Amino acid sequence: MSVSGQIDGSKDAPTLKIGLLWHTFFSENLGVGALTIANSSLIAEAVIKAGYRPIFHLFGSRGELEYSSECGHENHFSNVGYKALANPFSSLHREMRGCDIVFDIGAGDSFSDIYPWKRFNLILASKAAARMAGVPLVFSPQTIGPFFSGRAKIAGKGVMNMADHIFARDEASYAVLKEMGMEETSSLTTDVAFALPFDAPADKESRDLGTGPIKAGINVSAYLYRHADAPTDNVRLTVNYRDLVETILTRLTGDERYEVHLVPHVLKRSQPYEDDHSVAEELHQKFPSTILPARFHGPSEAKSYVANLDFLAGSRMHATIAAISSNTAVLPLGYSRKFNGLYDSIGYRRNADLTAENNDQVIAKFDAALADLPGLRAEAVAANAEAQRRLNLYRTSLEERIARLVKARA
Repeated sequence: MSVSGQIDGSKDAPTLKIGLLWHTFFSENLGVGALTIANSSLIAEAVIKAGYRPIFHLFGSRGELEYSSECGHENHFSNVGYKALANPFSSLHREMRGCDIVFDIGAGDSFSDIYPWKRFNLILASKAAARMAGVPLVFSPQTIGPFFSGRAKIAGKGVMNMADHIFARDEASYAVLKEMGMEETSSLTTDVAFALPFDAPADKESRDLGTGPIKAGINVSAYLYRHADAPTDNVRLTVNYRDLVETILTRLTGDERYEVHLVPHVLKRSQPYEDDHSVAEELHQKFPSTILPARFHGPSEAKSYVANLDFLAGSRMHATIAAISSNTAVLPLGYSRKFNGLYDSIGYRRNADLTAENNDQVIAKFDAALADLPGLRAEAVAANAEAQRRLNLYRTSLEERIARLVKARA
């Protein structure tokens, strides 16, 4: 366990202990970190508005990075593992019982059997443990499903019945909730990463996207690029991802209008099939005119880098969210339902589906995007506005829920 962060709000204010399940400031996946920083910020706003000071207890996975300094509030961390979950006297269970409420975000998209069963079982068991701690359990905005097996559907519905409320971050997830009879305790909003803080460039509005120079980025997923080395999962691509990436880079680096940036978003040195940066280093050797930044230290730093681009093509969903939420033109290169589900819900239609289209079809979408960058950016700005509107629904719900919690404690 670790303690870090700075207290925000009055030091004399009473405290609320907020559990954040499947949140972490130690993940090499900056998407998970983006969810954690953004969600803790949104919850803290509601707590402070109610006249209290938040103390966050995070329950998740510990990785090699740490960026708890990007959170402006006192925070504690406990690792979630089978051993701790199996022991009712562990510090994990003790910390959960000490919370006033637990918000579970499922690492964004882990509430599904799209990934290996070992991971899904851990997600299920942790949700049950939070509810057994005797405190209110809320599912923060996340992907619900897909559930491929009957066993996953039954187990998923079982833990969802333990929640006070469930927030879906896209229509497809909300449809799953309705199909499973969870409509009365669920709401539709969007991904909290749209609220991740970042530094906006001063000159972006004045850049000429028609003639250049144009700052173009590509986010290459190591998980897809080295998929043959990854554990068994339910990801089935209809493209040759390596060829697709190299075709995109050949097009960009062959046109002097483009300043080409490689933008890693998962930085896991210990697992090459998950380390976007090592793949980017390999691609940088093949395309030496590209620009490869140093490893990012945290999600807000990565988003600030993306915000300085004019265009991004990316396969890590939160890298593409960093683009849209900073009003940057983007072509998502999606490999699961979560991409189309999220972007369709905010009216953004410029998505490439790597599980339904072939290389030629995706490249055609890529070429069309480059041919109309001003129009693409305008669509990104409109989609960001819709995302912020939906996110305000979550903000309002947080304020109401925290207010009720405070009233009940009075």
